[in-house]
Amino acid sequence: MNNQVARISDIQLLPSVSTLYIDGSFLPLSSHSTSSMTYAWTAIDSDGFILESSYNIIPSLFPFALRSEIFALLHGLDSLFRNSTITVATDCAQLISLWSLYVDAPFISKLLKESNHLLWSSVRAIISQKNLEVTLIKVPAHADDFLNNHVDDLAKAAHTDLHLPFQSPELLAPCILQFNSLSVNMNIQKFIREIFDAKNLLTLAILPRFNPNSSLSDIDWACTKFCFNNNQLNFSHRNDRSEFCAFRIKILLDMLPTLTTL
Repeated sequence: MNNQVARISDIQLLPSVSTLYIDGSFLPLSSHSTSSMTYAWTAIDSDGFILESSYNIIPSLFPFALRSEIFALLHGLDSLFRNSTITVATDCAQLISLWSLYVDAPFISKLLKESNHLLWSSVRAIISQKNLEVTLIKVPAHADDFLNNHVDDLAKAAHTDLHLPFQSPELLAPCILQFNSLSVNMNIQKFIREIFDAKNLLTLAILPRFNPNSSLSDIDWACTKFCFNNNQLNFSHRNDRSEFCAFRIKILLDMLPTLTTL
C-alpha cells in the first residue's frame, strides 16, 4: 500500500486560478526517432489573464496519446491550491468521457481494467487530498481558441526542448503493482496473462531441437500443447493467419522426431 502523500508537481498555484487549459502531445515511433509524450497546462484567473504555464516530457514506458492528456490533467490538478474550485478546459472528448466514468463517480472495479488505471487512481487521490471541486468542459478542436492553441503549442514545443529536466512522476494510486521495478499501468489481468504466455513460449523455445539423439522424453508435451493452442498471442496477421502462430508451428515441427531430424 502507498500511504505516503507524494507530489507530482513542484508548482504551487495561487488560489485565484479559476480555469486550467490542458493538452497532451504524442509522437509515435513512425514519425519520430523515438516515441515521445509531452503535456502542458496553462492557469487562468477569472479575468482571463495567464498566471502560470508548465510543460514537460513524460517517460514513454507506455506510449499512448490519451496517457499524455491524462498526465496533463494530473499535473495541473496537483499544482492547485487546496480547496480550489476549478474548471478544466480540454479538446479531448475521450478524456471527458473517462472522467465521468472513473472520477466523477464512485469507484468501480472496471477502472482496474483501464490501460491508464494508475493515472486515474492518482487523479482521484489528488482531488480527495486537496478537496478540489473540478469541472471538465470541452473546447472545440480547431476552433481557433487562443488559450487552447497556446497550450497546444506548449505541448508540441516540449518535444524539441532539450533543456527540460527528465521527470519520473510519483504516482499517487493507493496500490501500485510493479514488475521489474516498473509500475504496471495497464489491464492487470491482461498483463499477468501475457507474462504467463511469454514464460511458456520461452520454455518451448529453449527446449532441445535439431538433436539427432533426442527422444520423446526431451519434449515438454504439456508446454507444446499450451503454446500451440494458445490463440491469445496473435500479434500480426497476413492472409487472415497469425504470423506468430506460424512461428509456433515451425518450432513445434523442428522439435518433433521426424525423419528429417532423426
